[in-house]
Amino acid sequence: MKNACIVTAVIMSVLCGTVAFGSAGGGDLTYKPKGAMPVIFSHEQHVTIKELKCSACHNHTFQMAKNSDKMDMAKLSKGQFCGHCHNGERCFDVKDKANCMRCHK
Repeated sequence: MKNACIVTAVIMSVLCGTVAFGSAGGGDLTYKPKGAMPVIFSHEQHVTIKELKCSACHNHTFQMAKNSDKMDMAKLSKGQFCGHCHNGERCFDVKDKANCMRCHK
């Protein structure tokens, strides 16, 4: 158990440490929801430009394994995943149809 914690800490340090050198780990991720235009998530936009730390989203909102999170608009509208911040208070609201094209392109 102790070794697993150490390995996790080292991995997080490597992934998040890249931010200090001006590069966001993770790159761009493309989500292809059924019945909607794709969504390209930019780590660069969120980590480097908005100056968020990896832990702002990972560990409680998103897992760190690609394709591990099963998102849909109903979950986002209830404040899960992207909806945790994109709620109209912290950032633009995912529930407002006027904002659809901000993510779906």
